[in-house]
Amino acid sequence: MHNRPKRHQSNTALSIALSYVIIGCIWILLSDQIMELLHLAGVIRIHSTKGIFYVLITAFILYFWVKRAKKDLTESEERYRILVEHSPEPIAVYCEGDIVFINPAGARVFGATEPQQLIGRAIDRLVSSDYLLASASQPGIPTEQIFHRIDGQAIDVEVTSVPIMYMDKPAMQLLCRDITERKRNERKLAENEQAVKSLVNHNPDAIFSLDLHAHLLNANPAFVRITGYQLSEIQQQSFCKIIIEPDKSPAKVIFEQSLQGESNSIEITILHKDGTYIDVNLKMVPIIIDGKVVGVYGIAKDITELNRTAELLLKSEKLSVVGQLAAGVAHEIRNPLTSLRGFVQLYRTKIDQAYYQIMLSELDRINDIVSEFLVIAKPQAVVFEMNDIRKMMDDVISLLETEAALRDVQIHAELAPDMPLLYCQQNQLKQVFINVLKNAIEAMADGGEIVIQMEASEQRVVIRIKDNGCGIAEDRLPTVGEPFYTTKEKGTGLGLMICNQIMDAHEGSLRIESRVGIGTTVELILPLHNHAAA
Repeated sequence: MHNRPKRHQSNTALSIALSYVIIGCIWILLSDQIMELLHLAGVIRIHSTKGIFYVLITAFILYFWVKRAKKDLTESEERYRILVEHSPEPIAVYCEGDIVFINPAGARVFGATEPQQLIGRAIDRLVSSDYLLASASQPGIPTEQIFHRIDGQAIDVEVTSVPIMYMDKPAMQLLCRDITERKRNERKLAENEQAVKSLVNHNPDAIFSLDLHAHLLNANPAFVRITGYQLSEIQQQSFCKIIIEPDKSPAKVIFEQSLQGESNSIEITILHKDGTYIDVNLKMVPIIIDGKVVGVYGIAKDITELNRTAELLLKSEKLSVVGQLAAGVAHEIRNPLTSLRGFVQLYRTKIDQAYYQIMLSELDRINDIVSEFLVIAKPQAVVFEMNDIRKMMDDVISLLETEAALRDVQIHAELAPDMPLLYCQQNQLKQVFINVLKNAIEAMADGGEIVIQMEASEQRVVIRIKDNGCGIAEDRLPTVGEPFYTTKEKGTGLGLMICNQIMDAHEGSLRIESRVGIGTTVELILPLHNHAAA
């Protein structure tokens, strides 16, 4: 780690050679006298000239050999010095408790601008005493330690201690690697994992993972709460086990779509462990690792209470419609009852078949009106069937004609004669027609005209209901249909909202165009081939 001058290297080689020559010559010159003293002169004779020549030759060879060896050693030390000083990893040497060498990389890691700032500094001011004791007894083992810079800042270091000799004294070389950034990233990763785990475990929605065969792998506590099953009871079993039979096929479809990399959602019903039915909105997303789908995440939101609330709102709107229709129905019933009363009086004195038929006709009319009234008031099972939409509209018009007449409103129906049958829920669509027509009637306080147009194409049926009432301001149109938003004094603000829901259930749409003082057009679009009940 220190340079040695070339002159010093040459002098060393020369000194070794001269020492060899002097000792060799002295030995040759004195060898004869030693032989004579030992009485060996007659046995062994050494020629002094040849001996001195031999010593000179070997001294010359020894000189160059030593010089070459010293040069190689110097070059090796120089390469080692360059390697250490230019190493990107910190390297330090301490002897007798003080730093005696540190490379520039080490100086930077410990917060110094140059190595000389750290030379002579006590090692235990930068490195913990516990590690110094441990490394002395177990050198060569890499460990992760926390060192301190000269400004007091803590840094994470991977360090290996290697015992060496320095200036003929035992010393310890520290081979370090700054892992502060890596440890910081590891801590961030651990924090992110904890945050994600907290999000999953404390999420009110059930979150679970499935393998490629839809077998349950893991789930959060909300899954246990919503399904009633402990994880151990259903783990490694098919998730479809808890889905009711009619919903298993749609659930399998979106699972297969997730395996293809798509994300989809569906409303299904699952069977709770206690036997109750739970409505959930199930969303499935693929688990993709290294570009490959390895499983599926499921997110199930309990919408049982939400559906119950929607049903209550629907019932509330029906009751509101019933109350508003009561006056018209009472008036409509009053007229046939008057006829019946008169004919009954005549019937007492004389039986006439014609009068009898009139009585039957009026009774049938009462029955029809009351039947339509009860269709709205009584909860009906949601069953999709092929229905004649013209007849449905005629029934609604008949029901509302009396109320329209009371308000001096004329209803004109322009219905195409060749309307196809529509796959729908009859009572729900009738409720949409009633709500829209009643809104149109009530929008014309001074009377007016309602035009109902109905046409069909190969793909859809379009129904337009136009009135020439007061109209709706342009800035209010976006809020029409929102829950509890109404412009009527006694309105509930639920009618159009429920209409939108019914149209969505039929995969249709409801559009409103309106101009103040001119009137409003409501367009109902229904597909001829929908899959709402599939």
